[in-house]
Amino acid sequence: MYGKKQWRGREVEGRYSDIMTFFIRDLIDGKVNVTDVKQYPHYYFTIEYMQKCFENSIEIQVIREIINTTNCVVTIEANSETIKRIPPDIFNACHIIYRIQDDVMQKLKDTDTLSIDAGWYRVSQITKCNMMHINPDNYKFDEEL
Repeated sequence: MYGKKQWRGREVEGRYSDIMTFFIRDLIDGKVNVTDVKQYPHYYFTIEYMQKCFENSIEIQVIREIINTTNCVVTIEANSETIKRIPPDIFNACHIIYRIQDDVMQKLKDTDTLSIDAGWYRVSQITKCNMMHINPDNYKFDEEL
């Protein structure tokens, strides 16, 4: 939910899609605004939240607390700048959605292939038709808290 600090809804992206999720873009009064952290099986920290983690240590501690005190799945968004700064314990314990901004994707046909080069002869590829496609309508059931 654009402009909201915390909200809930079903995840629509990635391998945990359709799971009830608590989304966090920012803390409210220094905390996650949930009475019982175990209430949601999935917690999702947005890219904006992850950018704040490197300005103030309280944000990264909130993620650690959820990881260490629950059996909940934690997803964090990362981009090319934030992924390098995620501490190893968080990196290894969380599901990561790595965001790549590239508007050319909209121009590719469904039968075209996306290829990501990670080094010499280290390539990952997927055809566009085999990818999840998310649009604004997928978020219509999210609820502000």
